[in-house]
Amino acid sequence: MLRRALRNLVNLDEPPERTARAFAIGAFIGFTPLLGLHTILAALVAVGLRLNKTAVLAGSLLNNPWTIAPIIGASWAIGSLLVGSPEVALPQVGLTALVSAEFWRALAAQWRQLLPFAVGGTILSFVAAAVSYPLMLSILRAYRRKYRHRS
Repeated sequence: MLRRALRNLVNLDEPPERTARAFAIGAFIGFTPLLGLHTILAALVAVGLRLNKTAVLAGSLLNNPWTIAPIIGASWAIGSLLVGSPEVALPQVGLTALVSAEFWRALAAQWRQLLPFAVGGTILSFVAAAVSYPLMLSILRAYRRKYRHRS
């Protein structure tokens, strides 16, 4: 699927700058900490901003089953360096816990556990977009120069 998307990407009939921009936006989405929502977000952003859907989806596919573990690990590591990693005790779960104010306070405090991941993932999103735009632009330009006579 990724190979076909990349083949379609280099053969798009639009300026390489526009394609590279859409790919970089997709890469940004693919590195966000919103796990499970990347494809939906890519589709919504592509339609909402009138970007090429193939380019945005291909960029978001940089985060896939083979790369997700290193991306999550890097997100946690970067975020932990910047904001630390607070220790929060998990609330006791049971029927009586649902009516206890302590349970709901502890549950509300859990967002802090995700803060390092969210901060690190957001930073990686910006880095992925900043790196992927010039890289994809140079790939597209080189490919089109090489195969221009075949069009």
